[in-house]
Amino acid sequence: MVKYSIVVPTLNERENILLLIDRIEKSGLADYEIIVADENSPDGTADVVNAYAADGHSNVRVILNDGTPGLSPSIVKGFRAAEGKFLCCMDGDLQHDTADLVGLLNELENHDFAVGSRYVAGGGFKEKWNPFRVLVSRTAATMAHLILGVKVKDPMSGFFALRREAFERVAPQMSPKGFKVMLELLYLLTSSPIPCRVVEHGITFGLREHGKSKLSARVMLDYLRMLFELRRSRNA
Repeated sequence: MVKYSIVVPTLNERENILLLIDRIEKSGLADYEIIVADENSPDGTADVVNAYAADGHSNVRVILNDGTPGLSPSIVKGFRAAEGKFLCCMDGDLQHDTADLVGLLNELENHDFAVGSRYVAGGGFKEKWNPFRVLVSRTAATMAHLILGVKVKDPMSGFFALRREAFERVAPQMSPKGFKVMLELLYLLTSSPIPCRVVEHGITFGLREHGKSKLSARVMLDYLRMLFELRRSRNA
């Protein structure tokens, strides 16, 4: 068993994924594996990672999400396939800075769940976001707090880590949809009678270097639907 499993969900990230893997390998992290959870990308993302892994990188592997489509199901499948004591998710589009990776994972020595946050000390943005994106991010966080009672400042960053036993405790209750699995995990863990020690760790959020953003009106509608479905599950 390795200590850390870094799960990277991908959909058409051929131009970015090897750059990300290289940066993880240079981050100073030790005793880890990288799992690329690919949603059968037509651009050949899985092919370039498989070729890289075959060239002497045995700690890198690809799993294909051939089940329910979507980012969250891909992440959950990656976590279930992982061998690490600590599980981490980061995006494949290079917006999550690998310079924050070691610090985020170190939080798990004393916590069960570490949220990469743009809105706490040490967090921020490499380049200024346009007002609309800031509004979307802040509104989403406020709605998560009001509807679900999730109190972290940045439930939308997508960069997070948790202990394996915490994931396994709530995995049977999950119905992952859309792209915000971190919020579902947080909700299930913090609404459980078993205490969950949560910490927010400052991260610097960058801009996508290649490809197109997957944020869309449909994605935002899926987010709203997920909030209310989780709320109904609590009241059922």
